[in-house]
Amino acid sequence: MGNILIAEAMAAQATGLFSQGFVWAVLFGVLLVAVVAYAICHWVLSRDRQKMEEEIQKMRLEHRTELEETKQGVLSGVSRDLLTPITLIISPLQQLAAEPLADDVRVRVQMILRNAQLLLHQVNMLPAGGKGNVVPALVPAVDAVMTQVTTPVVNNGQRTSGNGQRSVDKTVGIDDSNVAKVSANRKDLPEEIDAQQTERFTLLMVDDSPDMCRFVHDYFRGEYNVITANNGEVALERLEENDNIDLVVSDVNMPKMDGLELCKRIKTDLRWSHIPVILLTGRRSDQLEMEGLRLGADDYITKPFNVEMLRLRIKKFIEKRESRQRQFREKMDVAPSEITITSVDEQFIQRAIKICEDHMSDTEFSVEVLGQELSLSRTYLYKKLINITGKGPAEFIRTIRLKRGKQYLDQTTMPIADIALEIGYGNPKRFTENFKAEFGMSPSEYSRKVRAEKSIK
Repeated sequence: MGNILIAEAMAAQATGLFSQGFVWAVLFGVLLVAVVAYAICHWVLSRDRQKMEEEIQKMRLEHRTELEETKQGVLSGVSRDLLTPITLIISPLQQLAAEPLADDVRVRVQMILRNAQLLLHQVNMLPAGGKGNVVPALVPAVDAVMTQVTTPVVNNGQRTSGNGQRSVDKTVGIDDSNVAKVSANRKDLPEEIDAQQTERFTLLMVDDSPDMCRFVHDYFRGEYNVITANNGEVALERLEENDNIDLVVSDVNMPKMDGLELCKRIKTDLRWSHIPVILLTGRRSDQLEMEGLRLGADDYITKPFNVEMLRLRIKKFIEKRESRQRQFREKMDVAPSEITITSVDEQFIQRAIKICEDHMSDTEFSVEVLGQELSLSRTYLYKKLINITGKGPAEFIRTIRLKRGKQYLDQTTMPIADIALEIGYGNPKRFTENFKAEFGMSPSEYSRKVRAEKSIK
């Protein structure tokens, strides 16, 4: 009995100990879970707090960047808008400097020009857009401008050069009241400043500033026919209306259609792709230049510019065109790439030459047939061939035939009458007349010359 009581006591004690251990185990487990939960909550809260701080920092950075870009954009726009007026201050002053002036007037002109250059310097300190790169404008010193400028200027309907000589300006003047009205309200820009259509070389000036259009018109009207437009859309209308435009000078930043889009439209249209395009830019930018070159721009001029620079660039384009035309006349086998400035024109000349060669012996081959196969009207065909080769369509066909006839005389002993038939001349006498007009000697004289040179060799 005593043993039973002892066993029961021991069992009760063991049960108590087990119950106490279980309680502690449960308490430890609860504590562990609480600690883990706290750690997790702390980690989550810390992570969320960190994310929130990162988002706040990101928003602050984006806000600062946006403000900076807005500021840069505003400043860039302001500087760009100021460059045209500055051009219209400095360029006329440079023209005025070419005239004989009284001492007191010269001092005032120097003062105005000097302060205009200071203003230009301040504008150049403003961001140029994009990354805010500043591009310095290279403007001649005041003294250099006053002593070296020999730019011709317009004075009372006459053109005056630096040496005082004058030449009569036969161009009809502009309606000053109309231009003044337009200048007062830039929303009513002039569509075109009329000029006589008598000059062979025609310049299309495209700028949304009526003053800039007028300034260029007045400066060049004694040398070229000048047509103006106030944006790219109007410029395309001018090109449609006038088939004699030889060069386009266009500002880049304009409403409705900018200069880059205008350049693209010109260079991808077969009717106009031969026309050189000079772009006027507020600031020189590598990215802008690359885009312009990709679209076919032929040259860039940075505002503000000396109008004499533009005059020299135009003359350079005229010289290049004359050089290409001379190559076509003088070289026996001229490559299309040597006389063209765009791939569109190169393909055009290749096709034109091939069409003429395919119809070489066809006495009925005509300008109309050539135009139909090239998908160009007679007017545009004439203008394009004149610009590229210096020859109208009929002369172009005749030149290709005569060059082939010259090859026959160089390489064969065919009779002249047979050669005439091979190149599409039903009348050998006419072939002789055309050959002599083109090469300065008759086919028989040329044949004898070739034989003599071969015998010497």
